[in-house]
Order: sequence, then C-alpha cells, then structure tokens
Amino acid sequence: LDFWGKFRRDVQAAHAGLIASMADYDDAIVTLTAEVARTYTVIRTLEVLIELTSANAKVQEEGLKIAESRFRNGVTTELDVTQALTLLESTRAVIPQLQASRQQAQNALCTLLGQPTGTVEALLNERKEIPTAPADVAVGVPTELLRRRPDIRSAELSAIAQCARIGIAKADLYPSF
Repeated sequence: LDFWGKFRRDVQAAHAGLIASMADYDDAIVTLTAEVARTYTVIRTLEVLIELTSANAKVQEEGLKIAESRFRNGVTTELDVTQALTLLESTRAVIPQLQASRQQAQNALCTLLGQPTGTVEALLNERKEIPTAPADVAVGVPTELLRRRPDIRSAELSAIAQCARIGIAKADLYPSF
C-alpha cells in the first residue's frame, strides 16, 4: 500500500506548477522590457530620420533655386527644374509619414508603460541619440544561457509537474483508504 506517495507527488506537482508560474511571470517581464526598449529605439530612430529628411529638404530647396536660376539664364531646360521640384516635394511628403510613425510609436510606448496617451512626450522632449548596444556582452556556456531563459525554465518545471502527476495517477492504481 502507498500511504503517502500520492500526497508527496501532489505536493511536488503543485510546487513545480507554482515555480513554473513564477517563470512565466519572469518571461512576461522580459518580453515587456524588450518591447519597451525596442519601441524607445524606434522613436529615437524616427526622430533622427525626421531631422535628416528635413535637412535634406532644405538642401533640395537650394538645388531647386539653382535649377530655376539656371533655367532663367538659359543654361538648362525646364526638365531640370521639374526634376528638382519633384524630388523636393517627394522628400517633403515623407516627413508627415515619419511624424505619424513617431506618434504611433509614442502611443505604443504609453500603452506598454500603462500610461495615458501623450504622457511620455515630456520624457522624450530631451534630445537623445539612438541607443546603442553595449560593447561587452556577458557570454557564458550555451546551456547556462538557455537555462536562464524564463520560458525554458517554465517548460522544464511544467515537465517536472507532469511527471509528478504521473506518479499521482500510478498511486491511484493501488488501494487507498
């Protein structure tokens, strides 16, 4: 007769299930942190792109003035002026698209942080550069890196809990009080 094995296995399964739930929580935190970092990087990248596109439009305005002046003086044809104007207007058309993308990314960041829309704008007003990855990254044995991943830990602990539940099912085959 197995008096206590069933209960011991039930406690083991519950304990492994609890730790697996904690690993799932850690996995959610890691995922949220990564998404916040990615969204912040996207915002900073879009700010740089807007700045560069605006500067490019100013350069193209000067090119258009030069093309118009050359056309007035009979050095070039109207085709050069038209091409310069088309290039300028296509560059100007990109700026609102980039600004809309930046606003969407800011709204996404607000959502990720659990804040109302527009609250992160004050934090983002300070001019910052695009974040870069650290030069040195801690490297370890690949199996240790896998073991530290919360999703891998959760899967391992879920398997342990299932094994313990198998023991409970086997104990049900024996007579009990």
